[in-house]
Amino acid sequence: MKTIEVIELSKHKKVRDLTFLNLFWGTNFSDKEKEKLKLFIKSHGLRNKKLSVNDISKKINISKSTITKWFRGESIPYIAHYLRYYNKLKPNKKIVSINSTRGGLLIGPWIRVSDKINKYSDIIEVLSQLNKKNIEKEFGYILGIMVGDASKHGIKRKNKVARRIQLRLSTKFKTNLNFGEYVSHCLESMGIRINKTKNCPAGKRNPNDFYAWHSQCSPLINWMFRVCLGLKNTELTSYDKIKSNWILGSPKHFKISFLQGIADSDGYIDITLYRAGIVTKPNAKFIQRVFDSLGIHSNIGNLHNKTMQQVKIRLEDAYSLPLFNPIVYSYRYQLMEEIINAEKLPHHWPEWLGNKVNNYLDQELSSTKIIKRILDEYNIIIRQSGIKKRKDKLKMEKENPIILGIESTALD
Repeated sequence: MKTIEVIELSKHKKVRDLTFLNLFWGTNFSDKEKEKLKLFIKSHGLRNKKLSVNDISKKINISKSTITKWFRGESIPYIAHYLRYYNKLKPNKKIVSINSTRGGLLIGPWIRVSDKINKYSDIIEVLSQLNKKNIEKEFGYILGIMVGDASKHGIKRKNKVARRIQLRLSTKFKTNLNFGEYVSHCLESMGIRINKTKNCPAGKRNPNDFYAWHSQCSPLINWMFRVCLGLKNTELTSYDKIKSNWILGSPKHFKISFLQGIADSDGYIDITLYRAGIVTKPNAKFIQRVFDSLGIHSNIGNLHNKTMQQVKIRLEDAYSLPLFNPIVYSYRYQLMEEIINAEKLPHHWPEWLGNKVNNYLDQELSSTKIIKRILDEYNIIIRQSGIKKRKDKLKMEKENPIILGIESTALD
């Protein structure tokens, strides 16, 4: 910065008392750093009074080489960059930079943000400052995957935390490429860069390697984590409840996008119970409240000795919503669509189908595998209850071969 610029800025009360630093959301400077900024400003004031570098060095107890670099702009205290940002932007509300360098310098674009989201219009005020318009669905989807299994890696720098989004998706499902590309589209719509990187190798428990994406570190992602989801930097979405009641008052399309982000990350289709759902540990009740606000009935169930929970809805509701994003068109969405559009037998199974199921039961296939095979081979969806009746009948006939009868296997 030029001396004349520093001198002019030093006339501002917010610069003199350093309260201008409070306008940069998510930053925190030590007293030592603030003192160094005061000395930086003072050095330019003394230079303006025609003092030599040697005299300035003695007065503020900073080496001559450091002061020379300050005046030449070759190297300035990190905190002094915020003086430069302030000089350029003249903000009157808190701001955050979308981009930053690897060294942590903030390079914009800058947008105005608040410390708390009270209502949906607060989100619209932020999004309206981005280059691309009408990206509420993309923003809601990213919030959803942040609640889901996407890594929200926080990098703690000296004065702030910058956060990035990382995805690792199994190559077992080729549609995971669609998922990663849609996440990339959403982030890029917000001005955040993301790159697909080399696949990650398979682990000990997984024979498939992983597609991988890494976004840049962005203070905006940390703002979404801290303010939109209401989490502390030390908290994790895997263990800690989000505090985002404002979502309950958001428009239908935003809630659906939010749920889709979670479901594409942590969702499932239960082909035996004709249900779709989301697996979560801390946020089951909140997700249920979102479903309630959309007029969709849901149930919460426990998994893995109550260490995890699931929020379940009828498959018809999941399809009409839709719970999974149709643009991503994931393997879950495709299975849901296949079940919904499959033929449903209104009465007794035909003899050939009964014999087919009997054959699968003789092979000791699970109900899930039998239902999936019938669906894939014949585009017919059968119920688990029908398989159980047939299994019980076969068992009874083996134990009592004289007893014969016809068992009804109609869909219930």
